[in-house]
Amino acid sequence: MFRKSIFLTILFLLLPMLLSAQTTTGRIRGRITDRQNGEPLIGANVQVVGTSFGASTDANGEYRISNLPPAVYSLKITYIGYTAITVNNIRVSADLTSDQNASLPPEGVTVATVDVTAQRPLVNKSNTNAVRITTSEDIQDLPVRGLNNIIGLTAGVTLKDNTVFIRGGRLDEVGYYLEGVSITNPVTGGRAVTINQDAVEEIQVQAGGYTAEFGGANAGIIRSQLKTGPKDLKATLEYITDNIGFKSQNNIFDSKKRLGTYWYGYDELTATLGGPVFNERFRLFGLFNYNFQRDANPQPYPGINLTNLTDAVSGDTVNLHYPAGPVRGNQNRVYTYTGTFQMDFSPIIVRLAGTYTTRQFQNSFTSRITGNIANIFNNARIQQNIVNDGNFSVKITHIINPNLFYELTGGYFLQTVKNWDPYLKDDILAYGDSAANADIGFVWRRAKGTSSFGRYIRPTQINLYDFALNAPGNVVANYVKARREDIALNGALSWNIGKVHSLKVGGEFTRYTIRNYSFNNETVFSLAGLVAQNAALPANKQQSLADIYISRGVNAFGYDALGNKYDGGGVFAPKHPIFAAGYIQDRIEFRDLIINAGIRFDHINTDNYVLKDASRPELNFNFNTSQVYP
Repeated sequence: MFRKSIFLTILFLLLPMLLSAQTTTGRIRGRITDRQNGEPLIGANVQVVGTSFGASTDANGEYRISNLPPAVYSLKITYIGYTAITVNNIRVSADLTSDQNASLPPEGVTVATVDVTAQRPLVNKSNTNAVRITTSEDIQDLPVRGLNNIIGLTAGVTLKDNTVFIRGGRLDEVGYYLEGVSITNPVTGGRAVTINQDAVEEIQVQAGGYTAEFGGANAGIIRSQLKTGPKDLKATLEYITDNIGFKSQNNIFDSKKRLGTYWYGYDELTATLGGPVFNERFRLFGLFNYNFQRDANPQPYPGINLTNLTDAVSGDTVNLHYPAGPVRGNQNRVYTYTGTFQMDFSPIIVRLAGTYTTRQFQNSFTSRITGNIANIFNNARIQQNIVNDGNFSVKITHIINPNLFYELTGGYFLQTVKNWDPYLKDDILAYGDSAANADIGFVWRRAKGTSSFGRYIRPTQINLYDFALNAPGNVVANYVKARREDIALNGALSWNIGKVHSLKVGGEFTRYTIRNYSFNNETVFSLAGLVAQNAALPANKQQSLADIYISRGVNAFGYDALGNKYDGGGVFAPKHPIFAAGYIQDRIEFRDLIINAGIRFDHINTDNYVLKDASRPELNFNFNTSQVYP
């Protein structure tokens, strides 16, 4: 009861701010002095070029500018009786402080226009934990592509099968944030939103020691910030291909090398456009990326060429011819659209950000037969996967004064998944029906030991020295459709108290809606035969179609047993997990000592069933019908 009271109290205090997200801004601080005598300049004006951000120096010549989104900035420093200078190339990172001192020459000293290029420090002293930062400049210079490949170069990160692990933790122990909003997959863990590397301004990888702002991650946190439109109009166009000589795509599996390597069918087009709209206070950035890989995971397959190979036991004969180079049935096609629009209505700043990706790829690994080549060399009918994902957010920042501001953020996340046979698609009752397959051009060979074709008998596998190979035209796909979405409200109030304390109070609220409907391959293949057998029974002994699906173990929530969208209650109700948190923290920042102190409270409701009695599972469901008791 006491814990509930604390939680409700925190939420009540934060409601006027809508609740908020993790801070995605940084700070610049420094000291302005006279170049001749080193005396501090009181009241010098320090302006961030192209923005409404700025500050004046105090009695010690010190200044601090807060709430700067991650980017590279220039400072213009002016003071009456002194020559103005501009300091360029100041990198600001989320939650960190960049130190930048400067000295101004008196106007009596003849100097040309002063432009200073800032040097990035080897160590950022404002880090209080292990934070590794990769900037857009770093990304441009790296010889790798793909966000996971870039993150995989970070100390403490391991990349295995394109999955990120930090400090040996599991997939679901890493938290992902985009523009301050969580984009962690609520079901499996990992990053649920596709991010193109050319749209990223900064990536932060934190391996432990987080502040009270962060929760729900034991191994590490990965934060990404999208680019903001530059102060000048800029457009880029990039095309990458490994198709040397621009040969026809039909020749990709010809097993020939070009310049000492195979052609794996890689094509990528990236276009960006960014700059001011109306004036420098309104900045737009947009990106379009198209990526196609005929073989999404190139491997050094040597190729196979064995003719008239016969198994003495099974009597099966095959001609094993598989060319070296790319693997068939492993293609990947991705379209990504990303944009940001920042509007500076000083003292209120509004930032819109969004990214949306549609991905179509094949999956040659199935539950029936393992191994790419064994699965597809004799059967080109491969499972198709279609995944759409996106994240959209709006952040409002109100700067009450140079030392006090608050942020309000609203976010929406969406992911849809569809795995199916590319020919029969949603017609799952046709998957195991030979007549339905013959109608679309796949005539299965006669099953051994049967006198007739057998309309609901699966085509016999080819057995070759204990290797099982698919029969031509066999359906090998699982059937899955899923939809995951959330609405997130996030916010924080930040207050710089003097030169030492930076107090922050904030919270976050996320409500998910999760739907899933799936059959594995073996089950979906048997449905047609079971429905036919059921129809042959007397009417008083027949089961409903829904009961047949339930008895075969359909995994459904947010959809009914037949796959129709469902918003009612009971075991088929969609899942609505809720995650909420409140925190308060103080960043105590001395010149040579920084302390982050804070407290956080998390509320987690997974909205899922639990066993009434783990020692007696029979109390929870019927073993004969697979019905679950709510």
